[in-house]
Amino acid sequence: MPRDIRLRALIWQSGTIIAVLALWQWGAVSHPAPYLPPLKPVALAYLSLLQSDNLVGVVLPSLYRLAVGFGLAVVAGTIAGIALGYLRRLDPWIRPVLEYLRFIPTVAVLPAALLLFGATDTMRIFVIAFGSVFPIMLAAVDGARRGNAMLLDVARILRFSLGEKLFLVVLPGALPSIFAGVRIALSIGLVMMVISELIAADDGLGFYILRNQRLFQTANVYAGVLMIGTIGLMLTLALLSIEKRVLAWHRGWRGLSDAPERG
Repeated sequence: MPRDIRLRALIWQSGTIIAVLALWQWGAVSHPAPYLPPLKPVALAYLSLLQSDNLVGVVLPSLYRLAVGFGLAVVAGTIAGIALGYLRRLDPWIRPVLEYLRFIPTVAVLPAALLLFGATDTMRIFVIAFGSVFPIMLAAVDGARRGNAMLLDVARILRFSLGEKLFLVVLPGALPSIFAGVRIALSIGLVMMVISELIAADDGLGFYILRNQRLFQTANVYAGVLMIGTIGLMLTLALLSIEKRVLAWHRGWRGLSDAPERG
């Protein structure tokens, strides 16, 4: 993207944020209300979440559950999706079950998970993983079925084993689709992280927001919401950076393949 276009986009984005903050401050000052605190107490409450006590007791527990649950979803969804996409004979047997589970709202699974695992980190990790795994799995299935047939023929000629075909040929070709599914699943994982911490929890961002809402500490509630947005933004930027590095070969290949032929 040209530098002037990026500069204009940055100016527009910054201007929009400043306008929203100015409107917020104006509303809080001109129409005082418990549900709309001024920006200063919200900023102070946000900064307090970065201090050692709140960081250890509020932010890090949520990050731990999200990392484990989302990591399990990425691994399980990728492996299962690649296998189902390549071994199409399994589709009539497994696809109906997957479609059935996929349409069960994860929020509806939460009470059953609470009965099964209790109010533990295991329950919350399970809920995050259950909600995140299906977008990744379906993206992996789609990517595996769009694989390059010529590369698969070469793999057969070279007598690759099934595992070598899956992880050396099918998986690299499916990575663009998998990363797209991972980006979708990340937002779902964040939502389920917060929801799972609203029930029978004693730490985490969801518990922090609910407790301060009950105590009418509105600035702390907004600070917790902003921290969740910050975590989502940072994780998205990290994911895009990883995707850019991992799929550098894909963009180069696509650029060569899309280039017009010269006579």
